[in-house]
Amino acid sequence: MKEHVLCLNPNAIPVGEAAAAIPSGSMPRWLLVLIILFLAAALFSLAARFIFRKNDGTPDSPVYALIFFLVRLWHGRRPRPEIRDERLGEAEPPYILLANHESFFDFYYIHQMAHPRNPTFLVNEFYTTRPVLKTLSRRAGILSKKLFTTELSSPVRIMRTLKDGHSVVIFPEGRLSPDGRSNPIVEEGGAFYKRMNADIVLVKINGAYFADPKWRKKRFRSSISVTVEDVIKKETLASMPADELNEKIASTLWNDASENVICRYPQQDKAAGLETILYRCADCGALYTIMSEGNRLVCSACGTVHALDEQYRFTEAPFMIGAWYDRIREAEEKELDTLSLHCSVRTLIHGKDGGKNRKEKGECFLTPETFTYRSESGEFSIPTEKLPALAFSCATEFELYHDGELYYFYPETQPQQTARWGLAVDLLTERRRKNKKKETV
Repeated sequence: MKEHVLCLNPNAIPVGEAAAAIPSGSMPRWLLVLIILFLAAALFSLAARFIFRKNDGTPDSPVYALIFFLVRLWHGRRPRPEIRDERLGEAEPPYILLANHESFFDFYYIHQMAHPRNPTFLVNEFYTTRPVLKTLSRRAGILSKKLFTTELSSPVRIMRTLKDGHSVVIFPEGRLSPDGRSNPIVEEGGAFYKRMNADIVLVKINGAYFADPKWRKKRFRSSISVTVEDVIKKETLASMPADELNEKIASTLWNDASENVICRYPQQDKAAGLETILYRCADCGALYTIMSEGNRLVCSACGTVHALDEQYRFTEAPFMIGAWYDRIREAEEKELDTLSLHCSVRTLIHGKDGGKNRKEKGECFLTPETFTYRSESGEFSIPTEKLPALAFSCATEFELYHDGELYYFYPETQPQQTARWGLAVDLLTERRRKNKKKETV
């Protein structure tokens, strides 16, 4: 009986002949390697179909474990945080965990706590709509939200996640601290948290700011602590006014990295990048004249030099990064009524829901009343009362959402001004809040 061989390509080597050629050594090595790779890929694909789809779409999935394995490799073994989570046992899972936000890796430090079950994280939508990240985050059950915008989908997803038995981690500041002190919480969630019928765990992270601040490209080894400061039971939440809850969250999570230094920093380039946050001289007030040199900040206008010691504090007044930042705030507040910022920008627009990206050039304008963007493709304006905060990357870009699309604005001159745009919006929001409180008194 003749052997039947399936061969779709008449010029290819039949499978039967290929198999017979293996023991005789007559098969070309390249073909043997190709067959092995093909079989390995087929086996991996088959395994992935059954293994990686287990608990798909939840923090119990293998994809979730894969993400944190990759993050661990990226972060490295040190520094390892000191976890002080004894009070976590007071919370009934699933709970809502709220933490301050000092560095990019804060989610990784929170993950190392002794959670009864893997929690999920609420993150910037950008990280869940990019290629590859979109698939990974969806299959790992990661939740997303557009920064500083009002939307109904995120609260609904949080509610469903809690009902499914998974705790949710939220960084209510929504962005990294610029000066080591916690950002104001511009989107207060007290009323929402009360409706979730879940315990709230309040966690403070300290030391991560000096390990990896937003203004420095290089990571330093640092002591880091992750502490459960308080647990608010859902029975207590039921009778607590939303405003009181908001105040408790803000006060408990508040941290000043310069006031609470927990190790020494002997590095000789501690000032590198700090000029992108401290963009105005603390002494003469000049704009964009600060330069970093090793452990020193030098003003090219007045010549003043400020050196950092091993506790990341200046040896002379203003002594701390936050105090210098306050001097900048005071200078900007004096000009707030006549605020008029303008810059030419290169713009990168990330399409809605992970859609196609596009680039263009335009101009940005900011007054006390309006943020405006103009380009050849069109123009839009956003009332500042609907712009509670403006996220930015130091000396790189500032960003916002408009009509579901994410706009990255890259200044063509004076890139340090990204921090100024962010601070200006913060000051406008702070003034509105103060005025609102005065009206209600």
